[in-house]
Amino acid sequence: ASAAGYRVAIRDIAQEYLDNGLKGINNSLSKLVERGRMTQDEMNEILGRVTFTTDLKDAVGDAQLVIEAIPEKMHIKHSVWKEVDQYAPKDSILASNTSSLSISKIAEVVSNPERFVGMHFFNPPALMKLVEVNQGDKTSDETVKTVMDIALKMGKTPVWVKKDAPGFIVNRILITYLNEAAKLLDKYQMEQIDAAMQHKAGMPLGPFMLSDLIGLDIVHDILKTFEDNLGEEYKPDPRITELYISKKLGRKTGEGFYNYAERPAVTEAQAAGFDIKLLLDPFVKEAEKLLDEGVATEDDIDTAIKLGGNIPRGPFEMKKAGLGEEKPVLMKKKDGVLIITINRPAKLNSMTLEMLDMISLHIEEAKRDSKIKAVLFKGAGDRAFCAGADITQFPDLTTIGARKVSETGHRTFVKIYELQKPVVAAINGYCLGGGNELIQFCNFRLASDKARFSQPEVSLGLMPGWGGTYMLPKIVGPTAAMDLIMTGRRIDADEAKQIGLVTAVYPAAEFDAKVDEFMKTLVDGPPVSMRAMKKLVNNDMNIKEALLAEAEAFADLWNYNDLKEGITAFNERRKPEFKGA
Repeated sequence: ASAAGYRVAIRDIAQEYLDNGLKGINNSLSKLVERGRMTQDEMNEILGRVTFTTDLKDAVGDAQLVIEAIPEKMHIKHSVWKEVDQYAPKDSILASNTSSLSISKIAEVVSNPERFVGMHFFNPPALMKLVEVNQGDKTSDETVKTVMDIALKMGKTPVWVKKDAPGFIVNRILITYLNEAAKLLDKYQMEQIDAAMQHKAGMPLGPFMLSDLIGLDIVHDILKTFEDNLGEEYKPDPRITELYISKKLGRKTGEGFYNYAERPAVTEAQAAGFDIKLLLDPFVKEAEKLLDEGVATEDDIDTAIKLGGNIPRGPFEMKKAGLGEEKPVLMKKKDGVLIITINRPAKLNSMTLEMLDMISLHIEEAKRDSKIKAVLFKGAGDRAFCAGADITQFPDLTTIGARKVSETGHRTFVKIYELQKPVVAAINGYCLGGGNELIQFCNFRLASDKARFSQPEVSLGLMPGWGGTYMLPKIVGPTAAMDLIMTGRRIDADEAKQIGLVTAVYPAAEFDAKVDEFMKTLVDGPPVSMRAMKKLVNNDMNIKEALLAEAEAFADLWNYNDLKEGITAFNERRKPEFKGA
């Protein structure tokens, strides 16, 4: 709220909690400064609009909007709101950040309940865009509209929950899905289900890792609320109840479905034998129930699930596309353009060797089809174009395997480079490592103002292995290339434009339209002369020799411990200690 220009008063019951809150805000904002998403001056201005107090009357006495975020216990909510109602202006809007309790029941203790509304932010609120605006039985449409407008001014994406239903949208669908997954443990292994939903269905985490992340106490309590209000079918699975009773609540206690002495992970191979439709079907059916109950529209349900669950597609989008495995690379032809979409948004569109081979086949199709005038690369979702290679298999590679990784990337990217049709990359978010190398083989690089670029391999004890050591100096010059490659620092779209890495930068809100406009210009151009110009501009007698040398140097890194240390430190989220050996 403060970042949007509003004055904010934060109240808690003890100074130590306020101090912890200030510390948390400082940490969150400092990370944004470090990542180049705001300046230090902007951070100071934001903090300058925030005050802290233990006095409720001081906090709400002149407030136009009061937002409560306290424990999910109705008696505690009632106690606080009774007191707020005494001190807040009678025309102020009152909002609860509850994730599952009834807005109508909370509002019973305040005067003028038509001004009471749910305003459910998602964690971490500094990064998550979604806000569920929940209308109680007596909440006025004017109150809903005002709160949705405020959310938009705060840079959020509000969805309208039109009916006071348990769990609203996201928790109703997501928590029910987690319970359905637990019911399948009689027939399938936990790791098998998680692997299938993560690697085959495109979910950011499997249901059991997600349950552990959310906290099994929260999952259990929400399911009990569902059971009490919606019926027996929502009763927590006995395995969830057992973990809840034994205080094995997930990551925060060190054990839940998984033990967190070490960070758990599942591989694609572990997914064998599990049909993802067993969980996607109930996922979609729960969304259909919300629609039938008049809780929200299809569009708002899809938006809420995508933003609140970090899931590539909403349930209705899943249904329209067919409830099968997600392809990691998509291809379609439209208006003379062959569009290649890197489709692993849950993994920031990181690429595997299989995906490189798929891209290669699509480029060959663009070469064959005379109706195709240009190629466009996109990244699925709104967080990343491509975060580079999927490094999960890197620690187990030999030098021969490492060389294969490099050569596969070279082989695919050279096809892009040599295609006698213009190739455009539309960069909508993170463009890191191998993703940043991919765009270097494209003819045009169009960036959203939200895009961020880097060659971060050095932080892992690695080096660019898909052409960056040769192509980046050609594009931005040796000085800027050396800076990016040797430091691994991240740059924003404006700096990328300044050094020549990108062709143009557009506001995020206009990005798709601007890309379409650019592609139309290429499609309408003269193909013979454009083909000749690309061939002449890209004429390079040294590229294959340079890429061969890069592949040899890349593979040689597997002979040294620094690489193992770099990847281990990355997985453990700590700073690596390189020894030079």
